[in-house]
Amino acid sequence: NLKDTTGAPVRALRQQLEAFHGHPDPKAVNFLWPHLNSDDRWIRYAARIALEAQPVAEWKQRALDEKQTNAGITALLALARVGGKDAQDDCLKALAKFPLAKITETQQLEKLRVIEVSFARHGKPSPEVAKLATEKLDAAYPSKSERVNRELCQLLVFLEAPGVVAKTFAL
Repeated sequence: NLKDTTGAPVRALRQQLEAFHGHPDPKAVNFLWPHLNSDDRWIRYAARIALEAQPVAEWKQRALDEKQTNAGITALLALARVGGKDAQDDCLKALAKFPLAKITETQQLEKLRVIEVSFARHGKPSPEVAKLATEKLDAAYPSKSERVNRELCQLLVFLEAPGVVAKTFAL
């Protein structure tokens, strides 16, 4: 049926967000910010890509201060991607607001992705933040989730966490 309108409002919203992709716009950050917390991952994705096209100085502090889980993790992923090495420690510290034990498995995987992107783009963080990350991640490993364990293992190996090999063999 070519007249099927199921999903039309969500498609229209995604298209509004996509209109901000690739170029700065002074109206973008305020428009897209609420959508960073959407339950729809595709809406969050479109909002994040639009955010990344805006000057980081306009939204960095807002990302660091965000308290809603989906919005916070999504905004911090944007910061990890485009914020540069100077923003790395602040970005990783801000993730502490979302303890792994208190968020869903999907949110855990998204949080771990922020850390992975940060490490892949900017290398190891400062020794202080690396120590803190190692402690927090090691305390969560092993997890009940095989998918979370896979990501935790990779991060702990990258951080050269003591005991990660023994824990992994035990799994």
